[in-house]
Amino acid sequence: MADLFLLLQLAIELAFSALAIRTIVSWIRQPDRRHGNLAIGFSSLAALILLAPTLGGSGRSAQLLTDLVVVLFLVSGYGLLTFRDSFVPFRPMTTRLITVAIVVVGLADIALQLPASPDSPHTPLQTLGLVATIGIWAFCVLEPIVTFWIAARGRPAVEHARLRALSAGYGGLLLVVVVGTIAGSLNTGLSLAVDLLALAIVPVLYVAFFPPAWLRRIWRQPEEDQFRHALHDLLLHSPDRTTLADRALLWAERLIGGEAAYVIDADGSVLAARGISPADAAALSGRAGLLRSDAHPDGRSPWRAGSTLVIPLDLSQGPGAMVIVSGRLSPMFGDDELSRLRQYATSITAGLDRVTLSSKIAALERAKTDFLNIASHELRGPMTVIKGYLTMLESGALGDLSLKARSVLPLLISKSDEVNWMVEQMIEGSRLEEGRLALKRHRADIVELTDAAVDGVKMLLVGHEVKLDSPVHSIDADVDPDRFQIVIRNLLSNAAKYSPAGTQIEVKVDRDGDKALVTVTDQGVGISMEDQKSLFTRFGRIDNNTHVQGTGLGLWLSREIARMHDGDLTVDSKAGAGSSFTFSVPLSQ
Repeated sequence: MADLFLLLQLAIELAFSALAIRTIVSWIRQPDRRHGNLAIGFSSLAALILLAPTLGGSGRSAQLLTDLVVVLFLVSGYGLLTFRDSFVPFRPMTTRLITVAIVVVGLADIALQLPASPDSPHTPLQTLGLVATIGIWAFCVLEPIVTFWIAARGRPAVEHARLRALSAGYGGLLLVVVVGTIAGSLNTGLSLAVDLLALAIVPVLYVAFFPPAWLRRIWRQPEEDQFRHALHDLLLHSPDRTTLADRALLWAERLIGGEAAYVIDADGSVLAARGISPADAAALSGRAGLLRSDAHPDGRSPWRAGSTLVIPLDLSQGPGAMVIVSGRLSPMFGDDELSRLRQYATSITAGLDRVTLSSKIAALERAKTDFLNIASHELRGPMTVIKGYLTMLESGALGDLSLKARSVLPLLISKSDEVNWMVEQMIEGSRLEEGRLALKRHRADIVELTDAAVDGVKMLLVGHEVKLDSPVHSIDADVDPDRFQIVIRNLLSNAAKYSPAGTQIEVKVDRDGDKALVTVTDQGVGISMEDQKSLFTRFGRIDNNTHVQGTGLGLWLSREIARMHDGDLTVDSKAGAGSSFTFSVPLSQ
């Protein structure tokens, strides 16, 4: 049994020594206050465990050893408490009071010359000193347990798990020391159980203070499902680059923790910032030279710059970066976080470039719409004047014309009507793009409206035979009469343009169930299935061997008007076999 106790004691000493070495190595790699405090706490505790078996005896050397153990015990508590302070700071006055209390207790213990063995007789003052020593150390560990547990409430998954793990780690330390202190007074079986418990707690401490990659992945898991959906919306539906960058920072912090974060654009400006002002972010990135070409040899992999984690963004305009400032609650970044952030950076880069391209396309679309709006309104006035004078010439109001001059008037009037019709399409298209195309619907006879539409474009149908097939009875529907006729005129105009002279254009008005149908059929060039895919798009034109005038807005505008009426516009056509366009609207109830 003695050999077993000796083996367990050796295992405990080795385990705590390894943990202390791990904290010192972390401090050397990242020489900041937090790692330094943790190294002090665990190194003192490991030294205390190594020296504990040598306590006892009498004489000056034994007393010096006892005093050293007391000092190490208090220093370990101080280191653990200040490690807590680096996460959730005390008030400056509180920190000073605790420090003074630890120093006073330590000096009092040395002055009182506490006995090396707890079983030795104690004077009342020595008992009071021992109680004060254990009490203040217990406070240094118990207070962080409660603080970390409470601070975890309401925080993102990573920070929540990190703080709860630290709380559990401090709880393990308290259990080892407090239970270990009374183990000597227990029987052999209980002492063995306590030693086994102390040894089992060491892995818990390691995981709590140095969370491995697999544990950090588990911490992130509650956020991952939400993250995948959010990333889809972030990349596809962010209206501008600033909004996308701000949302990207939010999820970067939620996934890996961080006190602040910001995105540097290709021109060096701060595109978005969270937890830090844009001015401070710009100053920080300027001092660190985060966008220098020599800042990192790879240029793509995330890298550390002091307290910041830099994730390069290979933007189309040039190199940018997403920067996460590690805070008090940030996990100690490892390779897993760096790999995850590199994948995330690729998505964010694609999203920012997509928004940039979309913005350019939207600007071009706005410019095109503005041009159509201005051009159509500027053309309407002159064309009205031209059409008026041509009509006056034809009627003889401006005097007699020669037979030769009179013979060309119908063609001129037809062409002015064609231009006016294109101007009207451009105006309606601009209204539709700007959301100003409102329908004035009321009950109307589809047969009468179709007949009026055919009569209104007779000049454009010269050279074609128009056959109107409509019922003698009315077909009523709730429509905007003017916009309804625009659709019919567009279909007739297209039929005339794409059909050889002398061919027939058939217009059929009918009803099918609860819908009214107007079908325009020509004997023209027809439309292939491939061309039909882009037939109803804005500015969509079909490539063929003949040049046909037009704006490319007619069919797009017509289908939009049809759908605004809760109807539709469809086509049935084959290349070389003519086309049939059917305009459908619901019947009046």
